[in-house]
Amino acid sequence: MRSIVFCYAPADEPAARDLARFLEANIACQVSLDECRVRPDFDLIDAVDRALSADVAVGLFSPASMPAAWKRERWEPVFVQQAAEVGTPLALVLLEPCRFPELLRRGLFFDLSVDAKAGRRELKRRLMGIEGPRTRGDSHEALREAVADWPGSALDVAAASARAFAVECAGDFEGVYRIDCYERSEAGIIGDAGYAAGLTLAGNVEQNRAALIEACKDRRWLFIWENLPTERRQFVMFGGRSSALFVTSDGSSERPALETVAEYFLAATRDEALCGPLAGAATLHTLELLDSDFESGLRLGWAVFAVLKSAKRFAECVELLAAMEHAARGRKDAWAIHRIEWEQAWLCEDSETWGVRILPTAGEDVAQLSLFESLG
Repeated sequence: MRSIVFCYAPADEPAARDLARFLEANIACQVSLDECRVRPDFDLIDAVDRALSADVAVGLFSPASMPAAWKRERWEPVFVQQAAEVGTPLALVLLEPCRFPELLRRGLFFDLSVDAKAGRRELKRRLMGIEGPRTRGDSHEALREAVADWPGSALDVAAASARAFAVECAGDFEGVYRIDCYERSEAGIIGDAGYAAGLTLAGNVEQNRAALIEACKDRRWLFIWENLPTERRQFVMFGGRSSALFVTSDGSSERPALETVAEYFLAATRDEALCGPLAGAATLHTLELLDSDFESGLRLGWAVFAVLKSAKRFAECVELLAAMEHAARGRKDAWAIHRIEWEQAWLCEDSETWGVRILPTAGEDVAQLSLFESLG
């Protein structure tokens, strides 16, 4: 956790505490307000000199915090040379108009005297390491205040507004993830969220959800939940520094067409980087095909299973194999049942944890081999 030390005058303590609370809500950091407070024998230059030993130093400029004199031979070695030598980011925040060396505006300088809200948002972005385009306009100000300025959630957001907000305000977050929950199980919902956020979730549903909650403690992520049943909202409230938008469901889904899914998953050389984001849609198509066209469903199912297995999305593997087994037993397809049971053998439950037990004779990925043997 990064340490951030504030340098400020006692008269500016309310503003310092407010800004510290804002940063702590958005960034995994610990803010110190005590060690570098200005006093008669310890002016702002002295305070910044000491604060540069932290991970980040923040100097608050106001008439109350200005030193008696800005002598270049005194302030330049601290604000410019020492800050560069130690590599500590020095953020200078102008609370109220006052006189100071204009050269200091060339660094990490944030003017809160004109627009405090915009200034502190930009300070947050820079300390989060977000260098991308700034948020454009203020057409989504209510949503920004609800979920971007502070971790929180917004309910029943129109789909068009949520998607526009995701594009225009992406710079307020470390990551923005749209999750289509249409007809998805809890394992699938958590699996899609974890995959989108770049997490490996190899446990059962409860463990995977706990892992997401743990990850969200220190990450400023925005999850946009589409087509999520109301009764499942609490299930995806991960807390921490993450935020959530719940989109008004219209019962529809932008699920990619079966032809598109098949093109990626049944390719002679499968690109799992392209297949991963489509795993949810491919799973739904598989479940539908198992009822209407068993052979095609089984072929696609093996391909989807191979992608899920490679990504260690084992909770979804369990559900998919169960659906394939149910369909195979209904058709009394002994060979399909044998292959499915073989794969189920390495998925075992040990102390409530899904683990992997690869059989000594396994060799290469059986799911992939089975698929291409059937295609041949």
